[in-house]
Amino acid sequence: MKSLQKARTRIQQLKGLPYLVIEAKAFLEKFGEFLSEDEKTEITQEIQEAQNSKLTSKKPLHERFKSHFYTYEEIKNAPATRWLVQDLIPSSSIGVMIGDSGVGKTTVVLHVCTTILTTKANVYIFMIDGDMNQTKIKESEASHLLEKFPERFFYVGKQTGGDFSESVQELLAEIVEEQIKHSDREYFVIQDSLMLTVPKKRGFVDTQKLYFYEKILRSVGGSTLFIHHLNKDGNFADSQQIINYADYSFSITRNDFNSTILLHPHKASRYAIEGKAFLTEDRKIVKEVEYEAVNIEPRESKFVSYVLEALEDGEMNQSEIISHLEKMRFFSEYKVGQKKATRWLTAWGDKGKWSYERRPEQKNAIYFWIEQKQPEKVENLQNLKNCKTTLSDSVKGVCDE
Repeated sequence: MKSLQKARTRIQQLKGLPYLVIEAKAFLEKFGEFLSEDEKTEITQEIQEAQNSKLTSKKPLHERFKSHFYTYEEIKNAPATRWLVQDLIPSSSIGVMIGDSGVGKTTVVLHVCTTILTTKANVYIFMIDGDMNQTKIKESEASHLLEKFPERFFYVGKQTGGDFSESVQELLAEIVEEQIKHSDREYFVIQDSLMLTVPKKRGFVDTQKLYFYEKILRSVGGSTLFIHHLNKDGNFADSQQIINYADYSFSITRNDFNSTILLHPHKASRYAIEGKAFLTEDRKIVKEVEYEAVNIEPRESKFVSYVLEALEDGEMNQSEIISHLEKMRFFSEYKVGQKKATRWLTAWGDKGKWSYERRPEQKNAIYFWIEQKQPEKVENLQNLKNCKTTLSDSVKGVCDE
C-alpha cells in the first residue's frame, strides 16, 4: 500500500493541517471501536492541540481571509472594460467566431484588423492562417494591411514542414514573452482556423492544452480571437469546451438578399457583446449597418428571395405571388402560413424591397413590382425609340434590340 500512503502524504501536504484534523475525526468515528482507550485518548489530544495551533487561528473567518475579500473602494475604482473594437472585441480576452464556410469570417476579421490598426497605435496583430494560399491573400484586404502597417500587422501561414499546430504554439510562447516585455503594447492574435492551430490528441482538440498560451497572454494584457468552422451539415459538433473556456463567442451568418454579414452574440460572459451587421459589396465590407434592421430569420430571408425572383419577370398580384410560393413549396418547407406571407409582402414593400399598390379597377387586387433603376429606364426608353424608328422605315417591323 505504498502508493496509497504516498498519495495520502501528498494530499496532506497540499491541504495542510485542517485536512488532518478532519481526517482524524472521521477516523475516530469510523474505527473507534477497534482502538484501545489509550489510542483514542492520544488521537483526541492531538486533534485538540491542532485546533489550538496557530494554523487554525481563533480569529473570525473574515479576519483570517481578509486578503481574499474585495472592499467597496476596490470595486468602486475598478477600471472600465477596454475594447479593441467597441462592443465586439474586448481587450485582454479570448474569443471565438463560429460560422459556415463562405459566410465572410475572414472578410469580417480583416475589417476588424483595419479598424484596430487605424484607431489604436499600440496594438500589434498576428494573423495566423492555416489554409489560405498566397493568391487568396493577395486578393484579400490582408495585402493592403501588410503594405500600410508593416511594423504592426503580421500574416503567418507559410508551411515549412512539420506539425503546423506545434509551430503555432512555439510562436504563441514568443508572443507572450513580447507582451511581457512591452506592457505599453497589446498583442492581438487571430487564429484561422482553431482546428489547425490548437494541440490535438488522437485527432481531436486536446482540452487539457486548449488555450494554454492564450490564457497566459490574456493574463499579461494580450488578446486572442479564434475562427472556427461548422461541420459539413452546418452544425457545431466539436468540444463544448471550445465555447466554455472562451470569454465570449459569436456566430456569423450571411444574408444574401440584403448583402449583409451578421455577427450574433453566442456567449457574452463577462462582456456586453452586441450584435453587429455589415453591408457588403463584391465580398468587401462597405459600412456597418443597424443590426436589428437586417437581422431576420432564415425563412423570412428565403421568402424575400423567392418573391424577388418572381417579380424579375414583371409585376404580379398578391394571389399570383401566393400561388408561386405554393409551387415552390415554401409554405410546407418553412412552416409559414399564407396570412403571415401577405403581411410580409406589404411590410417589405414599405421597406422599399419592392413597390405595391391597390387597384380598384382590378377588384381592389394588390399588385407588386420591382422599380427599375434609372439607367435601366433610360436603356428601355432608348430601345423603344429604336423600335419605333425601325418600324417607320421597314414594313416588316424589324426591331433593333
